[in-house]
Amino acid sequence: MILGAIPGATPDKWATRWRQRFPDHALEVKYYDDTGQLERLSSGTVDIGYVRFREQESQLNTELFHRVLLYREDPVVCAAAEHWIAAADDSVDAADLIDEAFVDPVQILQRSRDSAAGVGADAGSAPQSLDVHSTRSGASLAGAERIALEVAASGAGVVVLPNSVARVLSRRDVVIRRIAGAAGYETGLAWLRARDSDLIQEFIGIARGRKEGSPRSSLSSQEPPAKSNRSPGGQKLRSQSGARAGRSGRPRKPRRR
Repeated sequence: MILGAIPGATPDKWATRWRQRFPDHALEVKYYDDTGQLERLSSGTVDIGYVRFREQESQLNTELFHRVLLYREDPVVCAAAEHWIAAADDSVDAADLIDEAFVDPVQILQRSRDSAAGVGADAGSAPQSLDVHSTRSGASLAGAERIALEVAASGAGVVVLPNSVARVLSRRDVVIRRIAGAAGYETGLAWLRARDSDLIQEFIGIARGRKEGSPRSSLSSQEPPAKSNRSPGGQKLRSQSGARAGRSGRPRKPRRR
């Protein structure tokens, strides 16, 4: 089973518990960019995956997908260390950001790829499709967000990100402040209804805190094989209760008085 994780997600604890309880059922955790969460599920690239949408803006079709909400994240604004936002102690009001120039990570990445491919802004061709099925790691993970933060650090704009992503990508020349009065992000796990299985249900149980040995478990953890009470030749062994190991069946001699 493949779990698709996204920037800011921390599935390590769940993966460890899975491998302890079900060592015969392999679980792979692969990281991808935020873009293409549902495409990876629909194409079978992953069996179950993290999905994150702005509140009230979910693109998930509940007739095709199951979803379990895990938590809500605050939106944060990232700006240059010299920006007025840096003077705020903890948060800024969403209304105060209306006149700011916002940097969209996806658009930044798209323009970067178009430029590398020699596609001009007025070429009239359709945008190149983003590769949403390739795994990411290290500096290649959240590449669009990293580029956007570079722009923010230069003072050319501000970036709005989920709090977990901003913290993972934090830099000394960029400040992070919570946005008060703005819709947050809902993060959960999703999978195709058509591909629902005992394995997926078992993983959802772990994510929800189900304890090992729960009667709701659809899979049983490995148990040692039952001991046979027959000899290798197939004969039933006599019980030796009350007799010491290694002693013969002869009667004991009476004690001397």
